Amino acid sequence: MYWLPRPPYLRWAAAAVLVLGAFAWDQRAPAAALHPFAARPVLAGEALDATAVAWREVPAGLLAAPDLDGVTAAVDLEAGDPLVAAVLRRGAAAPEGWWEVPVAVGAHAAAGDEVLLVVIDPPLTVRGLVVSAQHGDAYSLGYRPAVVAVPEEAAAVVAAAAAAGTLVAAVAP
Repeated sequence: MYWLPRPPYLRWAAAAVLVLGAFAWDQRAPAAALHPFAARPVLAGEALDATAVAWREVPAGLLAAPDLDGVTAAVDLEAGDPLVAAVLRRGAAAPEGWWEVPVAVGAHAAAGDEVLLVVIDPPLTVRGLVVSAQHGDAYSLGYRPAVVAVPEEAAAVVAAAAAAGTLVAAVAP
């Protein structure tokens, strides 16, 4: 006489628990974090204030949260654009109509400092404003000269003197 084996009730129960657990895991709420977005159109060089920032929930870890203290927009932003480090610039804003020129001013000059740029040949002095500070020294791989805003009428002379090495920068105390 042939005896029929018992059905695998335990395997069926384990499979049902596994399927229900996967369904419950799938239905849980995803981790979210608040991230800043542009609340209105922002022009390049404009300082970001509370009216320009809207906070929205995004999946956690999707975007790195930037420090918004004392930043300006590096590019034109539309309403709804995410505020990430690539579109923000730390430092002072250049006055209207001034041009930005990379100049070696020394590591002690900070954004917002006033500088006196002295062109050796032809003799000329120009007042400028440090927009972003210099990083590193001229002999390191991470060197970036400071960005200095100068009036439009002197921008060409200052840029040429900086490229030729005939420019000296003095920082106001």
